[in-house]
Amino acid sequence: MKKYQKQMVIGDDHTGYQKTSLQLTRSITEDIALKVRKVKNEIDNNNIDFNYSEWQEFISYCWNDDIWIMSMNKAIEMCKEEKLNLNKNREFLKIISEKSPSELKNSFKKSHIIARFSLMDTIYKKPPEKEEPRKAKDLWP
Repeated sequence: MKKYQKQMVIGDDHTGYQKTSLQLTRSITEDIALKVRKVKNEIDNNNIDFNYSEWQEFISYCWNDDIWIMSMNKAIEMCKEEKLNLNKNREFLKIISEKSPSELKNSFKKSHIIARFSLMDTIYKKPPEKEEPRKAKDLWP
């Protein structure tokens, strides 16, 4: 490297570390639970705006019962063909709102005990705040 060249690095005020598998399981579970809570709150506030594929993804990833998943996906496909707005269908939203938390709990109950405990901890947890973009810093003063 030349004498006059300066190198820039991305600044990070907090030190990073590799997460253990338990911490990673807990973190992933909390993220999923917070997303379910967000969808449920949007349904309650009447400002949900999902397209058909987003509804299918939400149900497929969060629900546990395969029969319910297949039947809901079939219903969503039929609504798509008929061009029905699921975001305004109160009965559909009621089913989503009632079943999503319990289905999520059942899916994690079967998979991992740490995930189940993590779900209990998210009741009072707030969603993470957006981080400020990192800025480049000089290596030399």
